[in-house]
Amino acid sequence: MVLLSTSSLPARTLAAEAASALQFSSATPLFDDAAEAHLVDLINQARKEHGLPPLTVDPRLTQAARQHTELMVRNGDLSHQFPGEPPLQNRFADKGLPSDREGENVDLDQNAVAAHEALMHSPPHRRNILDPDYNVVGVGVLQSGPEIYVTEDFARRLPELSEPEAEAAVQSAINRYQSSHGHPSPVRKAQPRLRTIACTMAQNDAIDSRVGAHLPGVHTVFAWTAGDPAKLPKAIAGILSSGLPSGYALGACFAPSVSHPGGLYWIVMVGY
Repeated sequence: MVLLSTSSLPARTLAAEAASALQFSSATPLFDDAAEAHLVDLINQARKEHGLPPLTVDPRLTQAARQHTELMVRNGDLSHQFPGEPPLQNRFADKGLPSDREGENVDLDQNAVAAHEALMHSPPHRRNILDPDYNVVGVGVLQSGPEIYVTEDFARRLPELSEPEAEAAVQSAINRYQSSHGHPSPVRKAQPRLRTIACTMAQNDAIDSRVGAHLPGVHTVFAWTAGDPAKLPKAIAGILSSGLPSGYALGACFAPSVSHPGGLYWIVMVGY
């Protein structure tokens, strides 16, 4: 039994000796669907026993996990990143998965049950399996000789919304906040340029609260990033407490950036 674990927030690594180099056919590998499904069941059973919600299998994570497992078999080694392979966040983003937290367990063992038991008895692997922030999982399993190579990929998948849907989610959150504080809902005005401004922040990989100040009639600008646009940042309370008597406008853009390859919602709000 050989194990490795990593998590992007924070990174965790358990040193292990490399497995012996093994021959790997050039033909398309046959992944063990049954073992993959069994490991997902065991993961969710462990989470249930600890009062945590189950993880959903995301096909994009399964693809990422299988691709990495294939590399481990080809190299006859356990690693989280082989030469030429992108880091974990980028691997998930390359599969089209929007996420802001990622983790991975890898193992070489006799079967799925033995692999799960070994992972659960190792603190860094156990933390990944029982991390309450993760909501999706993907598992890749390949047989190599008498043993199996296993990759378990975990992530917190972000809501997948169009830009109008993201802006509507922010608007609903603002209305709920105002209602809970006894204020009327402020009037939202159209300002299409804000969406472009939000996307520019993503390209620059930086929040800039000055970007909308040049627009006609604007007296307040507030910009932020969010994994879920329906959750407002605490700092917005100072602006909302004024009631925004002359209304406001919103622009949202979901985009990856250098520091957030899995993507985030970049949001700009202006008050009139």
